Amino acid sequence: MKGLEGVKVIELTSFVAAPACPRILGEMGAEIIKIEPFTGDEMRTQGPGYGMLRDDIEDPAFDMPSLDKNWVSVNLKSKEGIEFVYKMLETADVLVTNYRDKALVKLGLDYKTISERFPHIVYAQMRGYGERGPEKDSKGFDATAYSARGGILTALPQMGESPVNVPAAFGDWNASGFLTAGVLAALVRKEKTGLGDKVVVNLYHVACWAMQHAVVSRQSGALYPRSRKLVPTPSNNCYKSQDGIWFLICQANYNAYFEQMVTAFGIESLIGNEEHDSLEKLTANKTNGYVVELFEKAFAKKTFAELEVIFRENEIPYQKAFTIDDILEDEEAYANDILRRVKYKSYGERVIPTSPIRLKSVGDPKLWTSKPIGYDTHNYLLKYGYSEDAVQRLIENGVVKVYEDKELEFDKLSGTSASEPLP
Repeated sequence: MKGLEGVKVIELTSFVAAPACPRILGEMGAEIIKIEPFTGDEMRTQGPGYGMLRDDIEDPAFDMPSLDKNWVSVNLKSKEGIEFVYKMLETADVLVTNYRDKALVKLGLDYKTISERFPHIVYAQMRGYGERGPEKDSKGFDATAYSARGGILTALPQMGESPVNVPAAFGDWNASGFLTAGVLAALVRKEKTGLGDKVVVNLYHVACWAMQHAVVSRQSGALYPRSRKLVPTPSNNCYKSQDGIWFLICQANYNAYFEQMVTAFGIESLIGNEEHDSLEKLTANKTNGYVVELFEKAFAKKTFAELEVIFRENEIPYQKAFTIDDILEDEEAYANDILRRVKYKSYGERVIPTSPIRLKSVGDPKLWTSKPIGYDTHNYLLKYGYSEDAVQRLIENGVVKVYEDKELEFDKLSGTSASEPLP
């Protein structure tokens, strides 16, 4: 058995945060059955909004949250459509959704209904906001519930600047990992008891979790947003080299490494100065900015290549502030299968991140791209005991959608756009 091989996940989701969870589970070896409406997941429309090309067959933007899945299209407002979903849930382990509560109740796919009918199901729901409170029924997106309400927009820029432009779906990707962790915990319980559980994650909560340092330290007077010239820890800050390269040093234990750092940076005049050799004194006297200025001047005298030698010799954690172009050329990312090259027939080679979790039993996962709406509907109807005549009747009655292009052939293990892991 490799990873989650044998685990079956039914997915009723849209956009990114919820669909990315089954993608992670799929890379671990689970079978993912994504159920879409006849119009498809709205994420299929988003590529151009990210500046990306798409067509009805290949869609790199849609692939990001939806690699390694099987594609079924069902009219959930029809009695026969829900019956088909229930058939699949009988043999499934997990149901993942981000539909809002009122819609789930109306469809008969809410937790109460599903848990009573299928007590073995792990029911996982991604939400914008919590299950309680004034926003419980509100739509919640990454941009609103995570970046805006979670304080990301206003805390990240320099003091006095406009709100930061957060990359699309930044919070969605982080939230998907939490939902995955909850699903895995619930699967352990299911293995031990035979009973499922309810897993709930919301974007606002994930943002507050990520902002803990800001939320807690603000209560002691820390400023957010803040200026890099006034940070509490001068040795945990961004600076610029003589040749214009921005970088970050992260020597959080300023007190312990004070003498080593100021010697390495060529500002030995600070040695023996008890007003500046501890964070406690800097904070009490509000002289953090003075030390930041000294560091800034010292770094501006050397090129980044010269500074790298100093940082490495003194084991001072540092990193150049990468651009996205730097990441796309980073040997570290490819050597560790962080980035994977995918070949598209329409667009040529593209690069996409893999999910961060690695299981020894699975290794670097195979990836296959998304399929057109309803591509696997026919096969799954047959798997669940429907005859060819019954399938045709369901199609004619508008219960299911089946992709009919017989000339389009996918390799079920690799997809039309395939990516193999490195040996």
